[in-house]
Amino acid sequence: MRPPVIQKDIEEIILEFGEPLKNLEGKKILITGANGMIPSYIVDVISEFNKTSNNPASLILYNKNKTNQNSRLGYLLNDPYVKFIEQDIGKPFEIKEKIDIILHAASRANPISFKEEPIDTIDANVNGTRTLLDYANQNSIEQFLFFSSSEVYGNPKEKDLPTSETYLGEVNQLGDMACYSEAKRFSETLCMSFFRKYNTPIKLLRIFQTFGPGLRNDGKTIANMFVKGIKEGKITLKDPGLSRRSYSYISDTTSGILKILFNGKNGEAYNIGNNENYFSIIELAEIVKNILGIESKIDSPLNYLPRGERIQNRMPDITKLKSLGFSPKVSLEEGLIRLKNYYYEKGIN
Repeated sequence: MRPPVIQKDIEEIILEFGEPLKNLEGKKILITGANGMIPSYIVDVISEFNKTSNNPASLILYNKNKTNQNSRLGYLLNDPYVKFIEQDIGKPFEIKEKIDIILHAASRANPISFKEEPIDTIDANVNGTRTLLDYANQNSIEQFLFFSSSEVYGNPKEKDLPTSETYLGEVNQLGDMACYSEAKRFSETLCMSFFRKYNTPIKLLRIFQTFGPGLRNDGKTIANMFVKGIKEGKITLKDPGLSRRSYSYISDTTSGILKILFNGKNGEAYNIGNNENYFSIIELAEIVKNILGIESKIDSPLNYLPRGERIQNRMPDITKLKSLGFSPKVSLEEGLIRLKNYYYEKGIN
């Protein structure tokens, strides 16, 4: 069973995309990194839609670690239309089935793991993308969605905010985040090279900061605030919290992905995010504090040593995505309340 918060999100998405989802009937859809926060929502939507379909889609879900009952998608282990495959996407592998649609989302997704496993981070993106593109080219698939990241933009200057898809980026290729940002950039180049040479039907998803149910306690800012707030009754920042981000709730990000899947153009990159939810870290901390009912003030050091690759501000221009009919619906506060309810239901690991 899905947690109630996620079930409500999925029902809202189904209500919006009921008719377009019929385009997936009878399709075989391969999703890598399927247990991750964002791709798992895509799986939830399709598996829920399958319940009312006369011709359900088949899901082939690749995960680096074995899926069990405690996994995010463990509730689907006995679903006849879902097949789980344990596979490190960064290592050589073969796809033994005829696939119609590929969603390549497998990748490490937090700075701590980038620093601990930089080569593995590169391999999942670059090697995995190449293997999947080769399959796509040889088997004439219908769609290939590559889950890229706002990290491809690096650290835009104030004049480049909000940042559009035409911005070329300011990335430090020698920094300890480069294994992720440059791997995403090169994977985009791989995708576009296959599109130009073979007309492979690729679409690039540049996903900005997303939060919601399934957000792991892996050092990310929002997760860290909730962990500290719930377990210790306080929120501690690593710096004064003046940098600003845009925050997209998971159901809005999922809706953006589906808009691109159904209406996007091949060979195009699309920003996915919510530029209405644009807040500084200290403002975010105040909102989380109020939602959790914490009395103590936020611990924010006045003096600190700047980290070498500090991102100051990041906000997407989503004009292109809006042209496909996308409109973000969930405010930052509402999304954080839903995340709080999820943590209270599931606990924080």
